[in-house]
Amino acid sequence: MLMVVFLSNSGLIAYTVVGRELAVSWALCAVCLIGHVAHFLGAKASWMHAFHSTGFHLSLSLFTLLGPGRQLIFEGVKNLFKGAPNMNTLVGLGALSSFAVSSLAVLIPKLGWRAFFEEPVMLIAFVLLGRNLEQRAKIKATSDMTGLLSSLPSQARLMVDDSIVEVPCSSLSVGDQIVVLPGDRVPADGIVRAGRSTIDESSFTGEPMPVTKEPGSQVAAGSINLNGTLTIEVRRPGGETAMGDIVRLVEEAQSREAPVQRLADK
Repeated sequence: MLMVVFLSNSGLIAYTVVGRELAVSWALCAVCLIGHVAHFLGAKASWMHAFHSTGFHLSLSLFTLLGPGRQLIFEGVKNLFKGAPNMNTLVGLGALSSFAVSSLAVLIPKLGWRAFFEEPVMLIAFVLLGRNLEQRAKIKATSDMTGLLSSLPSQARLMVDDSIVEVPCSSLSVGDQIVVLPGDRVPADGIVRAGRSTIDESSFTGEPMPVTKEPGSQVAAGSINLNGTLTIEVRRPGGETAMGDIVRLVEEAQSREAPVQRLADK
């Protein structure tokens, strides 16, 4: 649970930073496009043509590299020096190369090269858009996992000899006998040993119809006991539950690169 909360907080921070950089980069991109539109439409106003000047585009490109694109380029260059270039390296080198060649074209006109100061601006803007969408998807997945874990009860009714004692779910172990009353959530994965009831497993399986449970039936942690008292033998307590497995799989998926990303990095 703490790991999911940590991932959620770090993801929100990263999403905020990338969102701010995205807003700035697309504002610069929009200003850059104004000049192109004005030139294409043949606008006669002098102030419109100022947006299409080489000096203005040079300033936009430099501001993009030093502003919203700074962290991306820094990470790419750092990975290059480490001998492990990745997508950031490719994007960073592309943006820097475009800026360098365009600067040479301006400084040495006799070369006859064209300046492409707009390319770094648009490249950084689209890459940051992709990062923003990726962070949003991670936050959504983490939020869903947090909601899933919140459905687990913190206390369980443990059978000790002929009495029932409330204990923390974290203290349960394999073989313990627990009692689940109507309206309670099942605190651990296990097998019904006594009683008969219907269980709502929608939070776990998505199936809206209650499932009848009787001696010998398996029950999952987080499901809701609806109308009967059940005695359950614990088989998978704490983080070993099926719900815990789902959370771990999501965490691993978020921290692992997709195959297509590894292919692109190569």
